[in-house]
Amino acid sequence: MLNQKLKMKLNVILLIFLVSQVNLTGQEISKKTEISIAHKVNISSSILGEERDIFIYQPQGLWGMDETLINLPVIYVLDGESQFNHTMTTVDFLSIATNGNDFIPRSIVVGIPNTNRDRDLTPVKDEKQKNSGGGPKFLDFITKELIPYIDENYNTSNHRTIIGHSMGALISFEALLKRRNYFDNYIAIDPGFGLANESFLNEVLDTLNNVDLSTENLYFSAANNRPDFITIEDMMSDTSEFIKSIDLPNHKFIKATNADKWKINLTTKYYPNENHYSVPHISTYNGLRELYKFYTFPEITNYYHPKYKHKDDLVNSMKQHYKTISSKLGYEAIPMQGYINSFAFGLSHFDREDMAIDLFKYNIELHPIDPVVYNNLGYYYMTNGNIKKAIKIYNQSLQLKSDEWVFKTVERLQKM
Repeated sequence: MLNQKLKMKLNVILLIFLVSQVNLTGQEISKKTEISIAHKVNISSSILGEERDIFIYQPQGLWGMDETLINLPVIYVLDGESQFNHTMTTVDFLSIATNGNDFIPRSIVVGIPNTNRDRDLTPVKDEKQKNSGGGPKFLDFITKELIPYIDENYNTSNHRTIIGHSMGALISFEALLKRRNYFDNYIAIDPGFGLANESFLNEVLDTLNNVDLSTENLYFSAANNRPDFITIEDMMSDTSEFIKSIDLPNHKFIKATNADKWKINLTTKYYPNENHYSVPHISTYNGLRELYKFYTFPEITNYYHPKYKHKDDLVNSMKQHYKTISSKLGYEAIPMQGYINSFAFGLSHFDREDMAIDLFKYNIELHPIDPVVYNNLGYYYMTNGNIKKAIKIYNQSLQLKSDEWVFKTVERLQKM
């Protein structure tokens, strides 16, 4: 009897599923909607003698704010076919203003997929790899063709980061050694320093020991790729190819770091619970957080607390903070519209109407010809019962741009 009931129940569930499938598949879909925050371009490289596909993420605004972004830093990502997507979403998350995230500046991300990985991502010749040693030429393509293309077609600044994983990390180091005029930040994730019997590792260490790199910023990460039965001590004499090419030389690099002698802004991080294939995502997140640790303005949340009730210097503090940021980035950096707007509305719910209005007005000061920032303040006044001020601000918005919704809102408020 129990089996019969169970059988009947399963038949009913199956019938419901099939009916649902018929309904879903029977619907006529008139329009396909896609979400896309990146696009692909094709560049003809005379240096490499081939066509190269390039992935480009261009940060977007939200809710009508931050639609026109200028002076954007650019992050160049090697192994674009495998590393671009997670880098793009990480950058987007860390800088999404409407969520209050200001860990890093809004940035363009450029992913460079491979056509010949052994050739392009090896800075020196290795007898074990037939086509190796094309790294310098590949960097010529990046610096002489790709960077000029991106700068010409997008609203970029001269502030750039290069991110490489495994063999790509070797190119990050090659850029640090020989292309410093083009980059400010370097992220090298679990590099294959065993290339050419560690000859490139020796070149890197020699440079770090003897060259002043005090204006460069390097985030170096290494993963744990050794089996559990191999200790770190045993690793020094292990003969397996993977450990010889990655783990062993990376530990040598970490051991050789000399904070007193090396003139470079260096952060090294060992991830004992990550392997070679899982470490890029967490390294990219932590690396960007570390490289831009000066960027965020955590003090803004202090104004939510009653102990900050007497303080009214939020806007002045922000101005000073972004002045410091600008000096580090090499261009004028200002807080995004969405960032100020989100905290303005947030503070208004914590009995800080004074700070909220100051932030709305600061947005107008930063963007005096953008009607959106006037509309935000007008909406705030309207929803808080200050009708006369709302009408005044909305009228200022209409002087900048005709908007049917704003016009009808003003008419309605005037009748009130």
